[in-house]
Amino acid sequence: MIEDNFYSNLESNYKVTYPEQEGATYTSLLNFSDEGNKFRQRWYRYKEGYSVDLIKILINEYNKNANGIILDPFLGSGTTVMAANELGLKGIGFEVNPFSYFLSKCKLTNYTDSEKMEFKTAAVDTLIEAEKLSEKKVILLPKLSIAEKVFNPNIQNYFMAIKEVIDRYNGSENVKNLLLLGWLASLETISQYRKAGNGLKKKSLSKNKIDNILLVTEIIKGNYDNIYNDITGNTLKFNAELINDSSLNLSSYIDKESISGVIFSPPYANSFDYTEIYKLELWFGSFVKEYSDLKKLREISFRSHLNGLSSKTDISKLDLKTIPELDTLINVLQTKELWDKKIPIMLKMYFSEMFELLDRIWESLECDGFCSIVVGNSAYGGIIFPTDLLIAKYAETIGFTVDKIEVDRYIITSSQQYHITLNTKKYLRESVICLVKSKK
Repeated sequence: MIEDNFYSNLESNYKVTYPEQEGATYTSLLNFSDEGNKFRQRWYRYKEGYSVDLIKILINEYNKNANGIILDPFLGSGTTVMAANELGLKGIGFEVNPFSYFLSKCKLTNYTDSEKMEFKTAAVDTLIEAEKLSEKKVILLPKLSIAEKVFNPNIQNYFMAIKEVIDRYNGSENVKNLLLLGWLASLETISQYRKAGNGLKKKSLSKNKIDNILLVTEIIKGNYDNIYNDITGNTLKFNAELINDSSLNLSSYIDKESISGVIFSPPYANSFDYTEIYKLELWFGSFVKEYSDLKKLREISFRSHLNGLSSKTDISKLDLKTIPELDTLINVLQTKELWDKKIPIMLKMYFSEMFELLDRIWESLECDGFCSIVVGNSAYGGIIFPTDLLIAKYAETIGFTVDKIEVDRYIITSSQQYHITLNTKKYLRESVICLVKSKK
């Protein structure tokens, strides 16, 4: 059993600001929903994204090096690197998901004048060619098990014909990538599925009305117009280095004490498999072509999900990084009846990888460098795992100063968890942990 004062004792070590208090500056900046009309952010609505403004506030508050480099170990849709570039700083990002890496690469590329004009022409020609192709050829779907249910039959062949025309495109590689991104950005709107929780759900019939090629053309043309307007209408020069690898391999790419700031939001310890959430983009974008490709991607992804784990694994025999507070929570969790027996193993592996990453980040940061982490806490079997406090505790053990933890919003848990976590529900939250590598 967890003692009543376990969480409050842990939290009392840090300066923690709550949303209702003065000084809560990051509230409402965690969500990507406000980014829908912003420069290059509107090219694709990224489910886990957060605001460029949040990154800028963190950089302005903590960065001490005017010529510094900002690193994001979980690049996602490229928000951190974009914000750093807008403030005149170089950005480096790691991303293991090939779709997310592709998206960020498109957004953070400097396009030449000739590429801009080429894209304008190609965007029109692609849709015209695809309509002709769809009338004379049946285009194959990817090997995804639900592929035949994804689109309304009236539009399926035309939509897939657009992809085939893009695949055949033999002009500039950058232009080809933008054509593909505009097509991929329409996938969820046009399909009969939507992202929901840990995966995809069939849309209700009333919400799924994309059933003719004129509507499809209009949606994709709108995406292409947004892309064209953004690549021609803003003179920002990007200074980005993007690495399609796990950030756990960070030390193979980044010199020690070469980074001035690290800002990131890791996958939350919520059992979500992000390859499931982006399943349509991965398969239809040809980033995975076989189920074996998907398996490999899961194996190298950060451990936040249950896929590929065995309930027979003996946690005590795994050589994993930990702290006493985490062990206390895991030991109690193992006595509970859980919806999946693998949850304690997943959590141990999740925090071990997180602690290992913090070690790599510490090595890469220059003196006075900072690390800001956007995290969400989670609950299993009525036990809250306060990711923000556990990360702060480990960070202290390796030398970081915990400047503050700002709680920015509360998480609504499942109905079955709600009553058992009632007394500790203030620890179910999303927070920004602000760490500094102080002079020794």
